[in-house]
Amino acid sequence: MVFDNLYLYTLVEVFLQNIVQAWQALAGNKLRTFLSLLGITIGIFCIVSITTLFDSLQRNVSDNMKSLGSNVLYVCKYPWIPEDDGEYQWWKYKARPICTYDEVKLIERNATLASFASICYSDEAEKISFNGNEVSGVATFAVSNNFNKLQPIDIADGRYFSLAEMQNGQSNAVVIGSEVANELFGNNISPLGKSIKIFSRNFQVVGVMKKQGRSMTGFNFDNGIILSYLYLASFRNIDRSFENWSTDPLLMVKSKNGASLRDMKYEIKSILRAHRKIKPSEKDNFSFNQLDVIQNSINEMFQIFNVAGWIIGFFSLLVGCFGIANIMFVSVKERTPQIGIKKAIGARSISILTEFLIEAILLCIIGGLLGIGFVMLLSKFLTGAMEFPVYMSLGNFILGIGVSVVVGIIAGIIPALRASKLNPVVAIRS
Repeated sequence: MVFDNLYLYTLVEVFLQNIVQAWQALAGNKLRTFLSLLGITIGIFCIVSITTLFDSLQRNVSDNMKSLGSNVLYVCKYPWIPEDDGEYQWWKYKARPICTYDEVKLIERNATLASFASICYSDEAEKISFNGNEVSGVATFAVSNNFNKLQPIDIADGRYFSLAEMQNGQSNAVVIGSEVANELFGNNISPLGKSIKIFSRNFQVVGVMKKQGRSMTGFNFDNGIILSYLYLASFRNIDRSFENWSTDPLLMVKSKNGASLRDMKYEIKSILRAHRKIKPSEKDNFSFNQLDVIQNSINEMFQIFNVAGWIIGFFSLLVGCFGIANIMFVSVKERTPQIGIKKAIGARSISILTEFLIEAILLCIIGGLLGIGFVMLLSKFLTGAMEFPVYMSLGNFILGIGVSVVVGIIAGIIPALRASKLNPVVAIRS
């Protein structure tokens, strides 16, 4: 037992000595070390950055799916992706009729598998004013009842609409986003109860939403306002806006707990086809959209980026591998007399091999850490520029270090073997 502990202690001591010697060798040739690090750094950066961005996007999509609900159907005239293989046929989709409030009520009455249904008409180019202060480009969302059951509406101050405000068609209540509240009222004025002008009409602010960023379905409530669909329809002919091809109110339906989304889809399809008097031989003049379609499209797109990142990383690592192998051959050549002396006084071949192999691995790990460091800087920049957090997971960190170690072993094994097989007499004379 004592012998085993002594042997283990000796191995650890030799290993630490090899690391110190490798570090001294690398520090003694700073320019050469730096040049040999570039390929490894670039390669690890490409691989880890792509996997980090891909994982962060998947995490964001998953979080959005949880908040929005995977059991919600979005019905409109424009599909989110082409319905048929090939080109997106917008000219065909624009000729379709829009979804209407009457169809929402029809689904609420007849769809047995639906728990909630709502409609949302959006306009992206409205101006809002308050006491001479004006904000342009505010997204306007005119919605019907139960919209907050289908989209995550978190109120920071005030309240959401009451049932009466949504259904009587005469309420001028409005809920505004966090950015709109900040630009229009600043930090010193409470928006609640204030009268703001939209569509040349006065609206009363009853609530302010929390900041939450843009959702997967395109809603940007931070720079938007929500008002009653029926009130907007009382002075704007939303349900008859066929002349405006870009008009596309979104009809949202949520299935009951335990109900199949596919079964509800067929049920709603039959209701809408009957209401619109579509013949059995004719195709639907509406589109069903689901969040998993977006998720699948994003995954397919990033799979391509992922492969491209690995290919670029592979060639960068290949260049770096040759560079480090070349540096290690030079290092063996420079230290040949020292190797001869070590072997002459009793150093074993495995000790010499380990020394140079550790030096190659240490060099690659330093390059890998630099690449990972650049990925962390990129993550901070992207988090500020994009609307979802980008951060590197422990798994991606381990991946970067693991690839660095493998490259170090591949690059250093042949020079280390050559050093370990040197004849001590010949090595000392050289």
